[in-house]
This record gives sequence, structure tokens and C-alpha cells, in this order.
Amino acid sequence: MINPSHEPTPVAIELPPAIEVNSMARTSRRAFLELSGKLAVAAMATDLGLVSQAAEPAGGPSLLHRYSDYGWLRGFSVVPSWGARIEEAWWNYHPDRMREEVTLARQVHANCIRLWIEFTAWMADPERVTAHFCDAVRAISQAGMKTMPCLFNRWHDDQYDYGGTYLENLARIEMHTPYVQALVKPLAADEAVLIWDLCNEPQAYDLGSAANQKEFAWLKAIAATVRACGARQPITIGTMAGSNIETYAPLCDVLCAHPYLPNRQGLEGLIAGYSALRQKHGKPMLVNECIPGCLDDGLRGKCAAYYTELLSGAGLGWMGWALREGKAISTRRDRYDNNGVNGEGFHPFFTKEGRLRPHLEFLREKPRLQAPWEKES
Repeated sequence: MINPSHEPTPVAIELPPAIEVNSMARTSRRAFLELSGKLAVAAMATDLGLVSQAAEPAGGPSLLHRYSDYGWLRGFSVVPSWGARIEEAWWNYHPDRMREEVTLARQVHANCIRLWIEFTAWMADPERVTAHFCDAVRAISQAGMKTMPCLFNRWHDDQYDYGGTYLENLARIEMHTPYVQALVKPLAADEAVLIWDLCNEPQAYDLGSAANQKEFAWLKAIAATVRACGARQPITIGTMAGSNIETYAPLCDVLCAHPYLPNRQGLEGLIAGYSALRQKHGKPMLVNECIPGCLDDGLRGKCAAYYTELLSGAGLGWMGWALREGKAISTRRDRYDNNGVNGEGFHPFFTKEGRLRPHLEFLREKPRLQAPWEKES
């Protein structure tokens, strides 16, 4: 979700009962350090050939999911409906409910789920949250879709913040490295992962300030960590528009945009700009968050119709924000954001009862374009 760039004060959040600590500052430091040591030993064992690895074809590892056009991309961002904050979603993970939610996406022919997770959730109970994350990827695969993990979040709301990483935490790469390793290494050669989205909406639109340079250096280190884990899938960053995309283009294999203009002409102008960016950087591009929200189902349906048509036709594909009505900001009618038609950013495609919202029935029609793996099956 695109919001004006600001950094709200990090909210104190209650840890799950299984974690015997009293504040985020003291969150499971012993468990975190113990797991960091385990990961370091595991990485060393892998480097020394002491553990088995997936067989590599002659000539070196093959790259997965490299495409020049993403017009076939069709999916949703999933912030589990039971969590008002990203930490809560993973601490109170429900395997059955996760499967129920991602199955909704298949009703409208989705082929990919953008799955949000965060260091602040993982640090409280690394082994348990890693297991939850891997189960969610498995659930998405079982439903016939690929996963686009989103590892960090830099979008914040000053009233109903969903959580994530704050400016003051960006220098803590030594804390973030074990987290990235824990999530990426098990899936580095897994076709279930389409692409690694390093971060949702980093705030830098240039490198002209110390804060922006700090954010860029942090994400550069995150990208290096993902590649050092042996990830065969491409890397993207969930950038928003214009110079924000340009700033992070050097770190990406695939460029990314988040269009939300609530009119067709505005979207057409954005798409023309995206085409120029693709040509300038010589890289493919996709859209992994889009479509303005609205309290009015009819207006939302009209927006969704021309967004999906234009973005697919431009080779960008689309991933709607967000899949299901829930507790998080912009997924509930009484806590919408200002990023929508008439400033009413109520975004879900499905109601809390699991019904497709009115005026979105056209999404049930079989799409003209298929994902590459769907063509092969």
C-alpha cells in the first residue's frame, strides 16, 4: 500500500505466550542467538559438503522462473485475515485457515500468492515461525500456485500500523541475516517459489539523503544475502513508482510497480512510463500490488476490470491487494486507508465469509493468458 513517506513510532506489541520475554527489545535473545549459531554451523556444513544438496545439472545450477514477460501473472497479496499486525498473523498461524484462504484465490484463476512475512515476527520464535512459513508455501503449492515471499515491510500507517521494519532498524543487518538465511535456504532451489520480493515499499526515491542511503545499503546487503543462499529464483523489490523504482532497479532482476491511480487514463500513463523503464534498464517488470480499494463494490469492480485488462495486456500482470477481508488496516471496512476511490481504501476481493465481492464475477472467467507451468501441465 502506498502511503506518504513517514515513520510512525514503533508500536509495542504483545508476544505470544510461548515466548518468555517482556518486551520486543528483549525478544527471545537467547533463542535468536542459539538459532544464529545453528544456521552458521549448517551453512558451514553445506559449504564443506557435509549435508546433501539438490542435484545440479551439468554445467552448474539452473536458474528458475526467468521470464521476459509477466502478462500471465495473476494473484493476490495475502496478509492472513486473523492478524491485525504481521507478527500476530505468524504467531497465531492456522494451517487449515491458511489453506482455506489461498484456495479462495484459485476460484478466480490466481497462479501466484505474494506472502508477507517479517523479521519482527520471526525473531520471537525463529524455529516455529520458519516452520509456519514453509507450511504456508506448501499450502500455496498444494493449491496449484507459486509463492512470491515478501521478506520485509517498509509501508507504515500512523494510526493502524501493520508492523514491519523501521528506519532505525536498517543498520542491523547482522540481526536480519540469519532470518533471511532461515527462510531462503530451504527454498533456494524450489520451483514453488516464483520470485523473492525483498521488501514491500522501501521509502527512498533517491540517494540524496543519509536516510535513503542507509535504506539502499540495507537492501543491497539483503539482496547479497539472498544470492549467497544460492537462490535460483529472480529477485524483485516491491517498489511503488517513478524514481522509487529507478533507485532500486540495480538490485533487482525484475522491476516492480504498485499502481493505484483511481482512473483508467492515469493507469494508461503509468503503464507508458513502465514500458520506458523496462527499456532503459533492460529488465522485465511486473506488478505485485495494485487496484484501488473502495467501500462501493460497484466502483471497485469497475477499477478491477480495467486494471486487470490493461496490466495483463502490457505484459506486467497483476496481483491485487488484498485477498480477504480481515483484521488488518485496509482489509476491514471501519479501518480503510486513503489509497482508494474517493479516498476509501477498502481493498479485499473476498469477504470474511469467503464470498467474492459483488461486481468481481468477471474474474471467474478463464483468463486468456496462462502461466508457463500451466501450459506445460
